[in-house]
Amino acid sequence: MKKQIIEIIDKSKKFLREVWVEVSPKNGKVSWPTRKVIMGATGVVIVCVLIIATYIWIVDTISITLLNFVIGR
Repeated sequence: MKKQIIEIIDKSKKFLREVWVEVSPKNGKVSWPTRKVIMGATGVVIVCVLIIATYIWIVDTISITLLNFVIGR
């Protein structure tokens, strides 16, 4: 039992070291996206959301129509 706990702690330490290497800023500089890049990405997200919402609306409308036909309303 004690060996398992030590093994878990060692694995956790190794994981945290690897995470720190990945997220620590390299040379103290962080590269932020430009306003143009952010606006483009936002536009893509809005268009995708509208396409998916329209698809769900169409499927929902068809489903309601078919269900009403089947149950005889």
